[in-house]
Amino acid sequence: MTQAHGYRPGEHRSRREIDLAIGVLMGVRRCSAQEALEVLVEAMRASGVGLGGVSRSLLSVISGDVEPTAACAAVAHWNAVLGLPSGRGC
Repeated sequence: MTQAHGYRPGEHRSRREIDLAIGVLMGVRRCSAQEALEVLVEAMRASGVGLGGVSRSLLSVISGDVEPTAACAAVAHWNAVLGLPSGRGC
């Protein structure tokens, strides 16, 4: 639902998660922000989950706190990219 002035609270949350995920990837993979965004887009395409969802899933995997609602395809993708055991998460 769109609020006054076009503000949508869900978009603000997703933007923050995308920014955090970019920062995580920059630290883990020692890459630029653009390269990190490309990795997120690759994960989005591979998993069929939106950009906010793959970002949220990456943050869950990194924190070790994968929520039951996490997109399992995105979690599996991040486990593979980060070299983590495939059973971690979903």
